[in-house]
Amino acid sequence: MAQSTDLYPILKAYANKNNSPYIEIDVFLGFLKNYSGRKAPEQPEWAKWTKETGLKFWSEMSGLVESEKCILLSDTAEGRIYMPHYYAEALQEAYRSIDNTADMPFPDEESLRITIPQDQLKFVNLGSDFAPYFEKPDTEVLPIIKMIFPDGYGSALVLSPMIPRRLMEASLLKVRNYLRSHGNKEYALHKLTPQLQGKEKYLREILEQILIRPLDLITAMEAFGDFSYLFWAYFCALVKNDIKKKKEILAEDLAAIQAVYVIEVCNGFYKARAVKQRERELAFKALEFHMEQPPCHYAMDQIIKFTNNKGVPLIGLYSMEDLEKYVVKRTTESMDSELPAWLVFPGTKEMRWYIRKDKLLSLCAKLLVDTRPVIKKSITKRWMKLLREFWSEPAMEKDAEFDNLLTIYTKAKAPLLTSLLKSEKLLWVYEEASHNQGAIPPSSRIFKDGRLIPMSALYTISRKDILTDAKILLPFWYSVPVLTAIIAFFYNLGKKKKRKQQAGREIIVEEEAEEGEAKDIRHAAREIEASLVPPGQTLDAYLTDLETRWSRLLDKNARKNLVEDVNSLVRDHLRRVIRVQKNRRITRESLSDMATGLVTHTPALQKLSGQESLHLYMELYMVKLLLNIKM
Repeated sequence: MAQSTDLYPILKAYANKNNSPYIEIDVFLGFLKNYSGRKAPEQPEWAKWTKETGLKFWSEMSGLVESEKCILLSDTAEGRIYMPHYYAEALQEAYRSIDNTADMPFPDEESLRITIPQDQLKFVNLGSDFAPYFEKPDTEVLPIIKMIFPDGYGSALVLSPMIPRRLMEASLLKVRNYLRSHGNKEYALHKLTPQLQGKEKYLREILEQILIRPLDLITAMEAFGDFSYLFWAYFCALVKNDIKKKKEILAEDLAAIQAVYVIEVCNGFYKARAVKQRERELAFKALEFHMEQPPCHYAMDQIIKFTNNKGVPLIGLYSMEDLEKYVVKRTTESMDSELPAWLVFPGTKEMRWYIRKDKLLSLCAKLLVDTRPVIKKSITKRWMKLLREFWSEPAMEKDAEFDNLLTIYTKAKAPLLTSLLKSEKLLWVYEEASHNQGAIPPSSRIFKDGRLIPMSALYTISRKDILTDAKILLPFWYSVPVLTAIIAFFYNLGKKKKRKQQAGREIIVEEEAEEGEAKDIRHAAREIEASLVPPGQTLDAYLTDLETRWSRLLDKNARKNLVEDVNSLVRDHLRRVIRVQKNRRITRESLSDMATGLVTHTPALQKLSGQESLHLYMELYMVKLLLNIKM
C-alpha cells in the first residue's frame, strides 16, 4: 500500500483507498496496527508502528497539524482527521501521467471517484471566463477550478498553477492521439490545404510535428507566429465539426474535442497577449520619442500624460507598473561602464527631472541661451538700483565676484539649469561624449580640463558691458565720477549706512516676490476667466459681444472713443488698486466690486443702457489685463 513508513504518506494512501479526505481516527489506528503487523516481517521499518501505535501516531500528528498538512476535527465522538490537500494532490497525480491518458477526457470528479465540496471549487466557463487565469492564477483561496466546456461536452478539474502550460501539454497529447487514430492526419491535411493555400509545406511540417514533438509547439504558439495562429484556428474548427457530426461520441472523441476547446482559448489568449505586447512596445517607442522632444526634461506627472500620434494616452497602452519598471531600467541599466540612457536630476521639493543622456548637453546649452537675457536684464536692473542709491558692489569690479552673482541669479531664475551645472553627471556625459563622438559642438563646450568654465563665459555676458548699460539708462551725471562722488557724499550724509551685499540681496528677494505675486494674480485671473466666459467662446470674442450690447452709439468714431474711455478708466483704476493694495487677493467678487464702484462714481457710465453687460464687460476687461500682468 504505502512504501514510506512516515505517517503522512500512510494517511494519503489510506485516504486514496477510501476516496475521501476524512479519516476516522480509531478506525485508522486499528488499520495501522494490523497493516504494520503484516508488513513488519518483510519490511522491518514497519515494526515501529506495531507497538504503542497510538502514542507514536499522536507524536507525529502534532507536527502535521502544525504544518497544516492535517486538520483535527471534533465533530464526532471518536474524532476525525481532515486532509486539506487531498483533492489538490489527487489532481496532481492525475496530471502526472498525461501521456498515458491521452485517449481519455480530462479528469473530472467521476473519473477520479471523488466529490469535491462546492466551497472548494471555482466554476469557470472555458469560453468566456477562463482568460484571467492565464495572467494571475487564483492559487490562494480556490486553487481547484472546474472547467465547463461549451456545447455540453463535460467538465474538467484543474489546479490553477497548471494553467496554461500543463493544460496545453495535456491538450496537445490528446490532439496527437486524435491524429494517430483512423488516419486523421491525412484527413486533416486534405481538409486544411484549401484554407491555407500557399502554405502547404508549413502545414505538413506542423502536422508532422504534432505526431513527433507536440510539446514543442507550445513555444511557437506563445510567440504568436502568424501561421501558428491560423493553423490552430482552422484545425480546431475542423476537429469540432468532424466530431459533432458523429452519432456516437467515444471517449477518445470527447478527449479530442475538449483538447481543441482548450487550445482555441489558449491560442486566442496568446494572440491577444502578442497584440498587447506589440502595443506596449510601440507605446514605449512613443515615450522615447516624447523624451527627445523639447523641452527634453520631464517630471513623472508629465510623463504619465504622454500620448501617441493618435492622441491615445500611453498609460492606457502600458500599466503604471510597466512604466515604473521601464523608468527604473532606463535610469539604472548601463552597457560598457557607460551612464544609463536616462539621467535623473533633482527639481523643486520632491520633484525629479528625467532627461535622456544624449539630450543633456544640448539641453544645457539651450537653457543657457534662454536664461541669458533674463539674467542680464535682472543684473542690469539690480545695478541700476544700486547706482541710483550711489552704492556699488564687488561684482561691479571683480570678475570672480561677478561670476558668483551670476550663480546666485541662476539659482533663483533657473533651478533646473543650476541642478544640471552642479551635478557631476554633466561632466561624465561631457567626457563620455568626447570619447565616443570626438569633437563637441561649440555650443556645448562648457568644460575645460575637467572643470566648468566661468559663469560669465557660459552666458557670454560681460561685466563691463552690463555696468555700461546700467549707467546709460540712468541720468548722465551717474556716468561722471567726480559729480557722482559729490552727490553721493551729500546723499548719504547723516544716513545710516547699509551693507551693500545685504541691499543687493534685498533686490533679488524683491524681484522674486514680484514675480511670485504676478504668477499668483495670473493664476487667479485664469480661474475667473473660466467662470465668466461661456463654453465654446474666447475671452476676446465675448468682450466684443458685450461691447456691442452697452456701446450703442451710431457714430463709429464716437463709439470707439467711448469704449477707449471705459478701457482707460478700468486700466487706471486697476493699476492704482494693485499698486496700493499689493496683498489684496484677486477674486470674482473683488472684480465685481471694482466694476460696481467705477460705474457708481462715474455719472456718464450710469446713463448708458445695458448696465448688466457693461458691468460684466468691465470685469472681463480687468481679467484680460491681469492675465498679462508683469510686476
